Amino acid sequence: MISLQSQVDLLNSNTLNLPSIASKFIQLEDESDLLDAFKKYPLNSSNTLLIGGGSNLILPPMLEQYVLAFKVKCSKDAIVIREENQDSILIEVEAGVQWDELVEYCVMQGYNGLENLSLIPGTLGAAPIQNIGAYGVEIADCLEHLKVYCVDDKKVEIFTSEQCQFVYRDSIFKRHPGKFIIISVCLRLSRMAGFKLEYGELKSLKNEVNLTAALVRKTVIAARQAKLPDPKLLPNAGSFFKNPIVSPQQEATLKETYPSIVSYPLASGEFKLAAAWLIDQAGWKGFRNEYVGVHDKQALVIVNHNGGKQSDILSLAEKIKDSVSRKFKIDLEIEPILISS
Repeated sequence: MISLQSQVDLLNSNTLNLPSIASKFIQLEDESDLLDAFKKYPLNSSNTLLIGGGSNLILPPMLEQYVLAFKVKCSKDAIVIREENQDSILIEVEAGVQWDELVEYCVMQGYNGLENLSLIPGTLGAAPIQNIGAYGVEIADCLEHLKVYCVDDKKVEIFTSEQCQFVYRDSIFKRHPGKFIIISVCLRLSRMAGFKLEYGELKSLKNEVNLTAALVRKTVIAARQAKLPDPKLLPNAGSFFKNPIVSPQQEATLKETYPSIVSYPLASGEFKLAAAWLIDQAGWKGFRNEYVGVHDKQALVIVNHNGGKQSDILSLAEKIKDSVSRKFKIDLEIEPILISS
């Protein structure tokens, strides 16, 4: 049975460890609890915030909204096989499952497609909102459809991948905060060995004989651990800025001045620039003030090393954005979701 809790401390419920108090908090077990909450309390799209693992949120000191949270579920207890054949499998997974636990489970079962997304923190329910991605793969690549609660209409609906309007690190859910609550996700995964190895450390696996998803996952984990701090040890929200997309003309102009600039061609003809390289070249890598700073091994990561608040994080982010804009004429965009009080 659901109940309304007051003054709940969210310090350990967001990976930036920002001090934040939820004035109204409701713990949900499943879809039934979610529907009951909207019947029992005056919840709507403007006064409700659902949090998962808190790995992609910039929380304020006080939240006056109704904060909802699905209880974290073990992946093997929250996965249902909907279809399967010799080539692929369709699984439905509850929103409360930890993302990396799901990836590990799928790799062990021989379900391929998620291995490049290993070690990304957070829950499955939050993954489509951000259209999480890494090493050339996005969740959009394997998401077939998902179940959402439409807050304004107060009904459950099925959204196809197309209806989610996925683009780079964005979706309809991120563009309309509070209007949709993801309940479960259906992923189409492959039983075949077709791996994406175009990015970073994965290029070294291209000549590997009998390559497995387990080895791809192991390589991704090693690469991420080498340059990304563990939020449990050094609070952070992962990649804090999106990699900017520029035109071929912009990329060519930048390359004339900065021959070593890191860029990747996209199918659209545009280029994705490495935000970490831009931030590093602007002199921010390893910077620290009294409360927050930039990771010394990965300039894309802002860290909260000494009890910083939302205002401290945002102040540093604005200084970085201004610096990169002045040097490269490139506008960086914050990747985590900024929550107002």
